[in-house]
Amino acid sequence: MTDDREQDRARRDILVAYVAVMDRPEELLAVCANASGDADDVRRAIERAFEISAVAADAILSMPVRRFTPAERRRIQDELRALNAGST
Repeated sequence: MTDDREQDRARRDILVAYVAVMDRPEELLAVCANASGDADDVRRAIERAFEISAVAADAILSMPVRRFTPAERRRIQDELRALNAGST
């Protein structure tokens, strides 16, 4: 049971981060474009800018651009709502 809760918590953190960057795509691009250094520097810059975990920042860096469509955003929000409903 604990493993399921941990997995749900980790997934929820990633989904919350997805929604945050989908709400502010221009800021995400600016953070990436202005980060100096390597991929770790970009990840850390995203962590700071959006106040998210390293795991969530890595997930964001792996997001395809097509995930920024309104349909995908709704799907992510629906998944987040379902996770939140299951945790009560």
